[in-house]
Amino acid sequence: MLAFERTQAILRILRDNKMASVRELAEEFGVSVVTIRRDLERLENDGLVLKKHGGAVLLDHNMETGLQLSEREQLYRREKKLIGEAAARLVKPGTSVILDEGSTCLEVARALRNATDITVITNGLRVGAELLGTGVNLILVGGVTDHQSAMLYGPETERVYKSLRADIYFMGLDAFSEVDGIMDASVLQVSLKNVKVNAVQRVIGVANGAKYGKRAMSLIGPLSLLDALVTEGPVDAELRECLARHRIECIEA
Repeated sequence: MLAFERTQAILRILRDNKMASVRELAEEFGVSVVTIRRDLERLENDGLVLKKHGGAVLLDHNMETGLQLSEREQLYRREKKLIGEAAARLVKPGTSVILDEGSTCLEVARALRNATDITVITNGLRVGAELLGTGVNLILVGGVTDHQSAMLYGPETERVYKSLRADIYFMGLDAFSEVDGIMDASVLQVSLKNVKVNAVQRVIGVANGAKYGKRAMSLIGPLSLLDALVTEGPVDAELRECLARHRIECIEA
């Protein structure tokens, strides 16, 4: 059996059984566990499965918001890296930036590690850790820890953001659509994101195209909160037209 045929068969097994272990798949196809791990890594890179607990699950693209940050990092890795690099190119010397705490913003932080003469403000623990020991002036806003998203939140967090002013806010989007606007999986984000919006001159969304047309539990606000969106290319025509109708600049990564 060719590798392509085997990966297609693995997908069929996962559709039927929801999950399968590496050992079970190796036995099913009569190959080594190393070969199966390589197959699963290829499928994960393609955004089709998620490796976890010694095996894999079929990726439902609506499930990302329910995962730990470390797990969300594994999804759409290529797209997020491109988005992070494109967003970082918008940050010029002397710029102050508010940066959200999600997996796409983590890639923005990684792309900013070599920047100088900029200030990054974040309540994301992992995002802040990426910028430790660099030339970036880092302001980590404190609060109560949400372990799933590695963020700090609460009244004190919002109070600090209300006292700050910055040039750009890179907003991570869990879901967005023309009908519902900008959404997030966490109710903790509703007030916090809106406080950040009011602290900056320009709000730039960072999200892969798969987030468009999806829904999440908590409404942040209308699409008009955004001045621009950084997303991977080629940008779907429907999304591009939607952004144009709302006068949101489309920045293709």
